[in-house]
Amino acid sequence: MSIEEAGKRASGEMLEQENTDSNQTPKGASRDSRVQIAIAFLESNLHRKITSSELTRAAGISSSHLSRLFKSQTGVSPGEYLRRLRMEKARHLIATSRLSVKEIMGAAGYDSKSHFVQHFKRSFRMTPSEFRKNVSK
Repeated sequence: MSIEEAGKRASGEMLEQENTDSNQTPKGASRDSRVQIAIAFLESNLHRKITSSELTRAAGISSSHLSRLFKSQTGVSPGEYLRRLRMEKARHLIATSRLSVKEIMGAAGYDSKSHFVQHFKRSFRMTPSEFRKNVSK
């Protein structure tokens, strides 16, 4: 996968997958305000561990209701959405900064290097170091 393809995948396709399920909110449609609140909470807390109780408290609904509503409107669970947000942040930092992979890992909310590398590779089909080498060429 080229860097351009990885960037394209990360920027839009990673957070908003094709809506093939009729229960999902189309990309341009408005979302339930509770889902919007949950997304804003996730985006503003990427750097730290987020518990499901914090997320449901922020959205003002039960965990099971938030999970169902979130998945029906985004196509993914809140946890998967958070992982994708974190990977997008990591990809951006690797491409645009001179921060070490360890510093980027922390900024993206990971405390385990193996989990970080595993998620990055699953998202972009290359390790963070490989991605950085390809970006700098």
